[in-house]
Amino acid sequence: MILQQLNIKAEVGIDSFNVYDFNLYKKLKPLLEKWEVNLDFLGVDFTKSERISAEYCIIDRWNTFGYPMPDNDLGYLYKTYETKDMCHVCGIGTVQQEDFRVKKVPKYPIWGLEWVFDELFIRTDLYKKIFEPLGIECRPLRKYKDDSIIDSYVQLVIPVIEESLDLTSYEPEICPTCGVTKYDPKVRGYYPLHKHPLPYIYKSKEYFGGGFSANRKIFVSALVRDLMIENGISKYYYFVPCAKSEDLDIKNQDLLKWI
Repeated sequence: MILQQLNIKAEVGIDSFNVYDFNLYKKLKPLLEKWEVNLDFLGVDFTKSERISAEYCIIDRWNTFGYPMPDNDLGYLYKTYETKDMCHVCGIGTVQQEDFRVKKVPKYPIWGLEWVFDELFIRTDLYKKIFEPLGIECRPLRKYKDDSIIDSYVQLVIPVIEESLDLTSYEPEICPTCGVTKYDPKVRGYYPLHKHPLPYIYKSKEYFGGGFSANRKIFVSALVRDLMIENGISKYYYFVPCAKSEDLDIKNQDLLKWI
């Protein structure tokens, strides 16, 4: 009867639901948890036009290759980051102070490491062609164990914005130890955009992830997105379009009409 009131037709004995509408997801979650039924929010898909016409996007995916070194007992954390303020429960509080070290590099034009979901490594020639002229800084990537510099790739130094995002529609997770809030990393339609976004490329102030994983979202302007696509660095479907708070609900409701 309750599901019928929400215009949901379900067979007796069903043990899982996939949902696209996040408002419906929020209504169903406490009910289905009580009934021990699995519920997953699938998010939405965008057309190519929606992705490449947005003023800003987040980079939602890229190729990953290998692990930061040393990879035993999270040794890379203490080798690469300042950890004196790191929370050992949620992972928030690290500040990079050393270059990343890797065993080897792939042939991807741009890529990231496992465990580290907010840092990007780009082919040096592409960095000099695209990002250096925009004033985006870089730092070396080093080979483990001799610490020699890998000339073919650099790490992008992506600034962090000080302005907060409106994440009222995203589930918060407050760390019981440090009290800092993280958010569910799953995308639920057009992504919230800052009122005053930084130019070109930047990271969110907020952290996302579960457990010990704590990463920031990476935002890019239309200019950078288009340059990345034109130069074969990223596919158009790697980007999720953003919208400012005053337009977010309308855009997401229009999007759900087509699902």
